[in-house]
Amino acid sequence: MLEILDGFNHDTVAIKASGVVTGDDYDKRLLPAIEGRLKDHASIKLWYEFDEGFKGITVETLWDDAMLGFFHLTDFSRVVIITDSDWITGMAKAMAYMIPCPVRVFDKSSSHLAEQWIADNES
Repeated sequence: MLEILDGFNHDTVAIKASGVVTGDDYDKRLLPAIEGRLKDHASIKLWYEFDEGFKGITVETLWDDAMLGFFHLTDFSRVVIITDSDWITGMAKAMAYMIPCPVRVFDKSSSHLAEQWIADNES
C-alpha cells in the first residue's frame, strides 16, 4: 500500500510504502500525485519512505515502477529513500546510478537530515 504524506513543500511528492505495494497503488495514488505536481513545477522531488511493515511489491508493480522511471526520468530533481532495511538500502543505492538526479538513502533515525536535504535547492 502507498500512502501520500502531507507536510512537505509543494514541489515534493512524499509517499510511505507498507505491506504489499500493487499496481493499483501506483495508478490511483503515486502517478496522480506526481502528475499533479508536474502541472505546477518543471521538476519535483520524491520522498519515498518504507515502513517496517513493508513486505514487497507485486510483479506487475515492478513493470509500473520501470515505466514510471522511463516516462518521468528527468522530472525528478532529488529523490530521498527512508528505510531501515539493508536490502532496500542496497537496491536503492544500486538504482541511484541509473537516475539522473541526486538520490540519498537515510535511515529513519536520520529523517530530520533527509528533510533538510530534500528541502535544499542545491544539487
